[in-house]
Amino acid sequence: MTIFSRLVGATFVALVALAGGAAYAEDGPGTLIVVQSAEPVGLDAMQNNLQHSLNVAFNIEDRLFEPLEDGSVAPGLSASWEFPDDTTLVVKLKPGLTFHNGEPVNAEAVRYSYERLLSADLASPHAGRMQQIEAVSVIDDLTVEFKTKAPFAPILHLMSYYFPIVPPVATAAVTKDEFNQAPIGAGPYKLESWTRGGDIVLTAFDGYWAGRPAYDKVIFRTIPEESARVASFLTGESHIIEGVSVRSQATIDKSGKGTLTDSMGVMPYVGLNTLKGPLADQRVRQAVNYGVNRALIKAALFNDRGMLAAGPISPRTFGADLALEAYPYDVEKAKALLAEAGLPDGFETKLSYPTNMTQVQEQAQAIAADLDKIGVKVTLEPLDRAVMWEKYKNKEHEMYIYWWDDNPEPDRYVYSLFNSNSRDYYYNNAETDALLDKGRSTLNRDERAKIYGEIDRKLYEEAPWIFLYIIPETYAVAPSVDYVGRRDGFLLAQFAKPAAAN
Repeated sequence: MTIFSRLVGATFVALVALAGGAAYAEDGPGTLIVVQSAEPVGLDAMQNNLQHSLNVAFNIEDRLFEPLEDGSVAPGLSASWEFPDDTTLVVKLKPGLTFHNGEPVNAEAVRYSYERLLSADLASPHAGRMQQIEAVSVIDDLTVEFKTKAPFAPILHLMSYYFPIVPPVATAAVTKDEFNQAPIGAGPYKLESWTRGGDIVLTAFDGYWAGRPAYDKVIFRTIPEESARVASFLTGESHIIEGVSVRSQATIDKSGKGTLTDSMGVMPYVGLNTLKGPLADQRVRQAVNYGVNRALIKAALFNDRGMLAAGPISPRTFGADLALEAYPYDVEKAKALLAEAGLPDGFETKLSYPTNMTQVQEQAQAIAADLDKIGVKVTLEPLDRAVMWEKYKNKEHEMYIYWWDDNPEPDRYVYSLFNSNSRDYYYNNAETDALLDKGRSTLNRDERAKIYGEIDRKLYEEAPWIFLYIIPETYAVAPSVDYVGRRDGFLLAQFAKPAAAN
């Protein structure tokens, strides 16, 4: 039986029979239960970059700005802001705000948070996004000034995600690991308890600037197995679940036990180690792109939803070159490129992937089967999420599956993944670095679009990834809950509320 014929399994048929009527009795109507496929590594937004961690952290720690669907921002902890010149941002904070522990949200807290974010000791994965800021000054108790090294076009958007504001006294009083386990912020919910391996319990914060959130308590629960996650939803033991594959979507839809809501566009890709081995040759990287039937995989595994990725910038992201066409599936072209690169018999490699990704094993198997047809023998290496991340950072992967969301702002992911001053893991190119620096320092929108179009075309040719597809991430939502998926994909509980009675 092939992976394509296993899209509907007996396990999911059985789930329908499990769908009973009991729901949420032990938690009460004021509790929202969210189930994720993986446990957070930590809860401090400064120290974490994985979706499951930030889904919780962003409910606890708040930022100066609220990100909007189109890439612009709205006030968060800030009341207003202005740009006196191209390299200066002045932000005024809302008066009277406090953190969960009672410390004031003021300009000094913003300055402290900036210094902590960029500190070598913290080693934040987001520091590279903020390095364009060279100074933060306290003007008065509620006014803070940011100076950048050069014009920094995406500053507001990036700060709306990656610059959480934390209380200076409480944060400095504990180690970074202790704060990662029990952070304090000014977000809509405060942490009540978390024991690793168990539930994360959040309670509503009365002093939240946008008003007290609708739910008194939010519980984040981890259920790695998809069948068990879906069963918890169908039997009324959870309100929102993520990591819902296409086959599970059909089961939930037919059950009548909830609705489905699409969130961000997820952009899976196969990263290639361009710095050593056969994949250091651009012709080999292009060959493996021609050797994967991405259109068939998308159709078979994802019910043909979403779109094919031509290059590293999603077609839904500002600046993408929409004239680019995805690499066609062409076995003979792939073999010819391998022969030209001195590999007529192909080569052996390893494809690593984190087991918590939705439908990742099926994708890995399909990719490996396709590459085998051009002579590339692939050994699959499924890894626990934490192990996968450590090996990624240590440059130990040859080929690896990861994903990014197709955010409206290109700098948010393209700079992080391809600028050598950011991660510098598997790709390093001085010309690309210069283009990325130019893209983030160009304020004219039309000129920025041209720069990112050039980046898109350049990386399309260099093929540091096997470009795959953009597919919607889907959540299941109980009938008792009013919640719509966000473009950025984060599960922010302040946007959930009890559904109106019929």
